[in-house]
Formats: sequence, structure tokens, C-alpha cells
Amino acid sequence: MNPPRIILGCKKAISCKSVAIVISCFLLISCASYTYTDAPPTLGGLYSKYLVIGYDGDIKPIEEVGIVTTDGLIRVRNIDGQPEGAYRKLKSGGFYSGGRYQLHLLPGTHVLKVGFHDDRGGGTRSWSTSDVTTTVDVAVGSVVHLSKWEQGYSWGAATSDGSAALPVMAEDFDALRNKK
Repeated sequence: MNPPRIILGCKKAISCKSVAIVISCFLLISCASYTYTDAPPTLGGLYSKYLVIGYDGDIKPIEEVGIVTTDGLIRVRNIDGQPEGAYRKLKSGGFYSGGRYQLHLLPGTHVLKVGFHDDRGGGTRSWSTSDVTTTVDVAVGSVVHLSKWEQGYSWGAATSDGSAALPVMAEDFDALRNKK
């Protein structure tokens, strides 16, 4: 007996087993953790790049600050007691708010309030109804990456070393800073 086939409006049939493999791979990929470079860079203008300058004065070279990045789900709402909107933001426009996010900070310990918004597709969306506070230690040249963790009905922001993506961040920084 031949396995069932699905006809997709073309002359070839695809087996159910093939469809199941593709769906399984998609689910595994969509559940993966997001790094800075996993966030879409501006795929056809759909997604955005963000650079928030979390200090006063002139914009410093990337080599003189520390950087906080997010997984695209975490949203920084407050930096050291000030709303994120109070700081300078450079942005490449996109239709969707998700994308690459850099927060440049001077060295030291910083307190961030973060929320999350998850609308990666699949017909479901979720978001935080309250923010959580996380403390990050930032050194010159360091990259602290924030990613969402969840367990049951609880969630938080995990920190990890994001310095592997520093070359891409430097390119994005230059592009946003030089954007006219």
C-alpha cells in the first residue's frame, strides 16, 4: 500500500511524512533562542533596527561603551529609573517592531525594567502585563544579551554573553549613526 499524498496545486505530490518533517523542523526553529543576529536585519523593510543611547552627551564610539541586546521578544521599558523614550533612539524603519535592538550604556551597574511581546506568528500572541526588573553589569566592550525565559505562568529575562555578534552590531551602529 502506498503512503497518503498531499497535492499542493502542482504536478508533484508530497508525502505526509515529508510534510511532517518540514513542520517538525519549523517548530524546532521557531522555539529556538534568539541572538542578536537571529533577529531579522530589515528583511525587505519589514523589520527594524534600534539603537538606544542610554547616556547624556555625544554619541561615543562603540569601543567605549557596553551594549545590551535583546532576543526581539524582550522590550526594555525603563533604564536606571528613566523611561526608555527619554533617551535618544536611532531607528531604521520597518513595518514590524521586532528586529535588532542595541542599548549603549556607560560602564557600571544598570537597572532595567523589561516586558515582552511575542507575535512570531502561528496564530498566537502573548505579552507581559507587568514588567520585571533586571540588573546588568556593563563593561567597556562587553555585550549583555537579554532573552525571555518562561516556566508555567512565570517569565523573566535571562542574561548571556552576546559578544559573538559584536561585528554585526558595529555594522548596524555605523549604519544607524550615519543614516541621514
